[in-house]
Amino acid sequence: MKLKSFLFTLSVAILLASCSSDEPDAPVYVAEMTSFGFYAEDNGDIIVQDYIASSIGPSISILLPEDVDKTALVARFTVSENDVVKVGTVVQQSGVTVNDFTGPVDYIVSEGTANVKYTITVGKAPEFVWTSLPAVEEDFSSLIMDVSPTGVPYIVYKMKRDESDEEALGVMTLKDGAWTSLGQPSEGRVDSYYDIAFTSDNLPVVSYLDFTSPIDRKASVKSWNGTTWSAVGSNLATTNRVSHLAMNYATDNKLMVFARYELNDNVFPRRALTVNSLEGGTWIHNAKITGRTDDLIPSLVRAERLGNALYLGAHNSVTPNTISIYKYENGNWTTLVDKWTDENATGINVRDFEMAVDKDGNVYAALADNSSEGVYKYRVIKWEADTKQISSVGSYLPGASGGLFDFDLALSPLGVPYLFYRNESLFPTVVSLDKDTQDWTTPNILEASEGDNLSIGFAPDGKAYAVYTKNRTLYSYKYDAPGQ
Repeated sequence: MKLKSFLFTLSVAILLASCSSDEPDAPVYVAEMTSFGFYAEDNGDIIVQDYIASSIGPSISILLPEDVDKTALVARFTVSENDVVKVGTVVQQSGVTVNDFTGPVDYIVSEGTANVKYTITVGKAPEFVWTSLPAVEEDFSSLIMDVSPTGVPYIVYKMKRDESDEEALGVMTLKDGAWTSLGQPSEGRVDSYYDIAFTSDNLPVVSYLDFTSPIDRKASVKSWNGTTWSAVGSNLATTNRVSHLAMNYATDNKLMVFARYELNDNVFPRRALTVNSLEGGTWIHNAKITGRTDDLIPSLVRAERLGNALYLGAHNSVTPNTISIYKYENGNWTTLVDKWTDENATGINVRDFEMAVDKDGNVYAALADNSSEGVYKYRVIKWEADTKQISSVGSYLPGASGGLFDFDLALSPLGVPYLFYRNESLFPTVVSLDKDTQDWTTPNILEASEGDNLSIGFAPDGKAYAVYTKNRTLYSYKYDAPGQ
């Protein structure tokens, strides 16, 4: 009996083992999102840096700046192998599919019978704030600031000295949160007209009017190689005495200097705008802008680069004062704005004129005229590349009067105009264009004290820098997220 019982038990065990081996294991499905973010590379000019979720869970929150258009964002994500991702009924492709993130968006990650929902919420990042940087007591006479394509700010300034022959040009850059001197490009006295541009290697190039004898106020150009300043070109940038200087690159290999010709000779018409280009290491002098007549006297000139095009703006100091804007591309000049003035204005203030160009080739110009109630006020106009028409940007801004107007214009990487100006009390003040109201934001006074030589510029990541002088001391601010 014991043997029979044992054999029966063994038979059952074998049968059960045989039966179980014939049945496949139940599949195990894994549906999981492992990363999520918005990348600048996928979103064109909508965002200027990457925003990546710090943690992944059923609810994912990412904060974006208020100016970001959230209606058409592309997300980049990773999921476990063989997963399918959908928003509603639409299959999602990482780095490709566009969604509207003005409200929460549910991503469903699926594999087989496994389905996991991830709710993505895009919130508003903390507003950037202006934070002061250490002051520099260098005894500044005047200055300009620009930010390199890699986001490094540089200041070019004329030194105030007891002896005019010692009023040289100096350059500073911001390093580790403090302004650091790059020495003096000039060997002696300079005029108050100078400019800065950047090579394809993002190194600064400066132009200035050199008083050194026998140069006598011709334009010199110097470049910084990381350790020293050296002359650009085998000859000077202008043939004779000039004023009202502007400079920028038209292409990586073509540097252009613009100035008002100041000698009455047979070389070039006096007080006309001369164009000088560096080609093959040699300056080619005294070309003209096609369509611009010699009787237009430039009192202020600004040059901006966009890709392989150069935009030139000129404040023409003939009665009535006007604004002209030109574009240089592929060796040819095109007149975009020809002797413009507001029909309600009798004058444009000659104290200042600024220009900026957005990624679409729209040109913004800041000026002060009396087209509003006959009173001189700050204003910004925009030339539309598509319509070729000029329109006002925001409302008029009251400010300093007479010869006390002082301002600068900059565009954020998202194309938002910022105006840095002296208000009615001469205090340094910043406004930007509100995307909803299409008017200027509440004025932000950086300091309740008189400021001079105002300058503002943006880095590619959206940070900005504003500088000015007070009692010949440099004051500067950084525009960034709180605590940065």
